[in-house]
Amino acid sequence: MDLLAVLQQVLLQTGLGTSQSNAWLIFLSNIIWIAMIFLFFFQDYVMIWRYAYTVGSFLTNLNRLITNNVNLVINHVDQLLRSNGSPKNVNKDAIEKTIKDLMDFVVIEPVNAEPTGLMRTLKLLVTTYNDRLEDSIRSLLPSIERTLVQNVVDAVDGLRELNFIYKVIMHYYRLSNKYRNPYLMMQVYMLLPILREYVDALNGAISTFLKGQPVGDAAGPLTVYRFMRGCSSVEEIGHNVKDTYIGLCNFEGRRVYVVKARGPGGTVGNLDDGIAYLVERVSVKPRFIITVDAALKLEGEKTGSIAEGVGVAMGGIGVERFNIERIASKYGIPLYAVLIKMSMPEALSAMPKEVEGAVNDAVERVKRAIKEGVGEGEEVILVGVGNTGGVAQ
Repeated sequence: MDLLAVLQQVLLQTGLGTSQSNAWLIFLSNIIWIAMIFLFFFQDYVMIWRYAYTVGSFLTNLNRLITNNVNLVINHVDQLLRSNGSPKNVNKDAIEKTIKDLMDFVVIEPVNAEPTGLMRTLKLLVTTYNDRLEDSIRSLLPSIERTLVQNVVDAVDGLRELNFIYKVIMHYYRLSNKYRNPYLMMQVYMLLPILREYVDALNGAISTFLKGQPVGDAAGPLTVYRFMRGCSSVEEIGHNVKDTYIGLCNFEGRRVYVVKARGPGGTVGNLDDGIAYLVERVSVKPRFIITVDAALKLEGEKTGSIAEGVGVAMGGIGVERFNIERIASKYGIPLYAVLIKMSMPEALSAMPKEVEGAVNDAVERVKRAIKEGVGEGEEVILVGVGNTGGVAQ
């Protein structure tokens, strides 16, 4: 039975006469044909409108979120200045301009057609970017201790990431509307759930950085910190590696050299330079190098679950990991890794209880690996990878 026959039966059952029902059938069939023709010729516009509404709402909310976080950072800087005895008339316009300029700051990728020296160039660009970011925040907070300045730097770096996401999505949103191309809008629409999760993570990270609280990514440095508490003696080794702590820990007769970013300010340090300093300048001969880091879990894995393996446990663009691998391969040093699993929001927000509890398990695994693989009097290097905000030495 076709659609028109069904409609006729419905009209007859409602008590309408045959002539009336035929008239209604003709009217409804015309409406259906007109709707089908409209959809055939204007389906692209209908699809664009549907996707554009959702993407547009996302952009509106993201813009509001960025504005709120910019105001949050401005008020935090203002509060730091007032607490330090600065005059009451703080120039908030100058602070806002500096922050927005940093949000638009770009790092241009080096030419990779000739890979020779590419990692050295990337290292230079990353170092230059970090120095520029900190110098700009330091100009706003000239007499504030560096730990607090580093926390603001991390917050502004998060704002820069949010601003970049907003600009990219807005670009494809307008491009799709400009050329009436629903497929560009569709791609953005399908990515929105992932983008929302990442944006929410960054939003939580900004306030956490400003408070100086440890985030989930601090699991690696926290593991090293707690490991050192179980050593019979700990002494810091003097060096010239920026934002990096290097210490010597005596663990049951083993000489454990620990490397982590220097806390409690928010920084990731220069761990590759710290390892290079130990191996090439101090002439340390480690049985192996252990790296402990947070790792993104797969869907279905539990937060705080731990995986062990070989290699360098380290994310990012790969510069430091490459340098550590190069040193290890040059001197024949095995690489051992401990990974603490968590989601992206958990890595960027205040450290959840599951991750904090997993750190204790990671410490025990590190101790077991050292006991089993390193004899008394021998040396090993332990590296805590991650942002050390809120975690001291």
